[in-house]
Amino acid sequence: MDFIKNTAIYYYLKQFYFRMKNCYGKNVILGKGVELDSKTRFEGNNAVYKNAKIKSSFIGYGTYVANGSNISRTKIGRYCAIGDNVSISLGIHPSKKLVSIHPAFFSLNKQSGFTYAKETLFDEHIYVNGSPYCVNIGNDVWIGNNVLIFDGITIGNGAIIGAGAIVTKSVEDYSIVLGAPAKHVRYRFADDQIKRLLKFKWWDKDPSWLATHYRQFMDIEQFLTENNA
Repeated sequence: MDFIKNTAIYYYLKQFYFRMKNCYGKNVILGKGVELDSKTRFEGNNAVYKNAKIKSSFIGYGTYVANGSNISRTKIGRYCAIGDNVSISLGIHPSKKLVSIHPAFFSLNKQSGFTYAKETLFDEHIYVNGSPYCVNIGNDVWIGNNVLIFDGITIGNGAIIGAGAIVTKSVEDYSIVLGAPAKHVRYRFADDQIKRLLKFKWWDKDPSWLATHYRQFMDIEQFLTENNA
């Protein structure tokens, strides 16, 4: 049995099972080399491009994940665009009190194939508000290429994370952040417009409504006015 588990056949059978379990009937497109686990869920109409890895995460309706991204323990909202080589939920190592940063002394996960620990002595992840997720990403969020997002982070609706940013603290709704560490540059819209968008929640509309009103998305003020938002 152990021999079977160590073969490529077992790996492909397991991935086939995960794809059927998580994606069947939801119009989810998976590229070559994509890796999933049994705890990942898709809301539907999603795409995950080649060599991306998604573990223990929820991917909202219409959201796509680009090439080579590594997403773990993350809840992502609807209509998000996740760029190439994005890493989300990196885990943490101790930097105070504990003598060593190596998990063999405090973890049962055997990252190096072994452990000295008999019980978990240090939590390697920071979870958001007691949820099973280490990162919570809102709706209509664009994350550029090569972004790193650390544990315990919440990214608000409509935010934009610039390419190469390192996100070490939470990001407000409709904020644009850049740099390492990422810092707020400006908001996408005026304060009043943001409040109206957050109240209207267009991302919760039925796809048929969105298909009918898609031209209004070309102008924020037209959108808000014509929808009495």
